[in-house]
Amino acid sequence: MNTTISSKPQIYLLHYAGGDKNSFRPLIENLQSYFQIETPELPGRGERMSEPFLENKQTAVGDLLVQIKQTRKKNVPYIIYGHSMGAILGLEICQIMENNGDAPKYFIPTGFPGPKIKKNLPISELPRTDFFAEVRKLGGLSDEVMEIEELLDFFEPLLRADFGLLENNENRTFNGKIQTPIYAVMGKDEQYALNIRNWQNYTTAGCECQIVKGNHFFINQHFNYLAQIIKNAMDTATAKSNNYLYHD
Repeated sequence: MNTTISSKPQIYLLHYAGGDKNSFRPLIENLQSYFQIETPELPGRGERMSEPFLENKQTAVGDLLVQIKQTRKKNVPYIIYGHSMGAILGLEICQIMENNGDAPKYFIPTGFPGPKIKKNLPISELPRTDFFAEVRKLGGLSDEVMEIEELLDFFEPLLRADFGLLENNENRTFNGKIQTPIYAVMGKDEQYALNIRNWQNYTTAGCECQIVKGNHFFINQHFNYLAQIIKNAMDTATAKSNNYLYHD
């Protein structure tokens, strides 16, 4: 007897450093007819502006996990997507969700080559001018924003907190492998783009990697394409599940 799932699959969008739950609006517009969109948000921004920033990776993972578990729907398949900081945290979240018996169908990291590759010097404690010079290299803030001191005043504490979270010496290095398939994407102009195949070292399932035109924030020019990758990943996972369930 065939079983049907009445609910759309879920997707969790994990924001990048300096981002919030609204960071992926164009992507959400492309996905909302297909997925139930979930946008967990770390403290110190958006609807959680009054809450203090978190200080290390472990507390950030724990905070996001609470939000994910609150919104997970039983027996509904889901995907975890994360860009940059979201990809770093998302990998650990996948592992924990697997250990809890609720593995995602796919993990889709963008803007990050996987663990043990990036060797950037810490920037969260740099003087203001040097700090924003490093942020500017990533392409996350437009030239217009960079020229308006009031906007820099707004973004500076948030960006410093998020980079500090990732740079904290208390952070544990990810070891082991997840059992979830990975589809990784990076921009051609990113410093570590050619290391993207590193992701295959962190999953026992399939791993696909792609490099597209653009810098660290290539997603701003490729939301339509990224949405198609995500939809195709869920279609592939669903087809595999159906073949497994109904194969004679």
